[in-house]
Amino acid sequence: MEVNSLKIVILAGGKGTRTWPRSNDELPKQFLPFLSKQTLIQETVNRFRDFVPPSRLFIALPRHYLPLLKEQLPDFPSNQLIVEPQQKDTAACIALTVFRFLQTKDDEPVAFVPSDQFIADKDAFLAAVSAAADVALLPDAIVTLGVRPDRAETGFGYLLTAPDSAAGKASSVSGIRRVDRFLEKPDEEQARLFMKEPDIFWNSGILICRPENMARCIQSFEPAIWNLLSQNPSNPDAAYAGMPRLSIDYAVMEKAKTIYCLPVNCGWDDIGSWGSLLRHLSSDPCGNVIHGEVDLMDASGNLVFMDNKKAVIIGLAALSSPLLPTVCSSALNTKSLG
Repeated sequence: MEVNSLKIVILAGGKGTRTWPRSNDELPKQFLPFLSKQTLIQETVNRFRDFVPPSRLFIALPRHYLPLLKEQLPDFPSNQLIVEPQQKDTAACIALTVFRFLQTKDDEPVAFVPSDQFIADKDAFLAAVSAAADVALLPDAIVTLGVRPDRAETGFGYLLTAPDSAAGKASSVSGIRRVDRFLEKPDEEQARLFMKEPDIFWNSGILICRPENMARCIQSFEPAIWNLLSQNPSNPDAAYAGMPRLSIDYAVMEKAKTIYCLPVNCGWDDIGSWGSLLRHLSSDPCGNVIHGEVDLMDASGNLVFMDNKKAVIIGLAALSSPLLPTVCSSALNTKSLG
């Protein structure tokens, strides 16, 4: 398909609780810099700026994060914001988004992309999104990007897929597979077994679909969500007041019959915790990872982020303290992060 017809919706509604104390409900991790001088949401927006026309790039976020967004992306068009009255998880957010598109009779494929993910190979990633959009044109199809496990990860959900020959009409896209089942986050032993299975992939949380297909699934599996929006088409506050708090995986993806997985090798990772950050940040010879103005004396195995102030860490070694918070920063013992 032509990329010009694809919409990108960046999901920026998370609370970032797993990177506390630096991230919190007032300043969640998508609005903080972790991997570069840019914040995670700035990095995500820039990833797509040359991929789709500016008018096809959207951000979905709760209303109380609008000041943060306007501060960090002051030129982002307000009419390309999908604003949620409350945080009700991804099912409500995605339902509100497709409802808005269908109100304007826009049923071109849309890619829903979290705002807090790491992508090492942007070109491979964007090529996969474009190919997935081709599959999303098929009747009832919803596509998710899958990642081949390279470690026994217990923090991710997994996808059990069928070989390419089971993908039917979608098999014209190289590598596409049908999703047979969503697998819950495993324990370490199960995760090690998953690594050996060629048909099992990490669930990236990135999905691509036509709005009409997603709307049909929501109406079928969670009619209360769609009914609330339909009964309050111009009053999202009223709709959200009764909205259940559900993830899109639980509400739709685990129940729909025409879910496809497109495996992608792009150096993907979910920046969901302090532990995940350690995979992408370099350390000093003593195993310390620092960001900002930090002086270390007799310290090892620490992860220290400082914003606008200076920290002095003395004698904090791997087993001395699992957490040392301050008002404006955090210092964490890396060996306690797994």
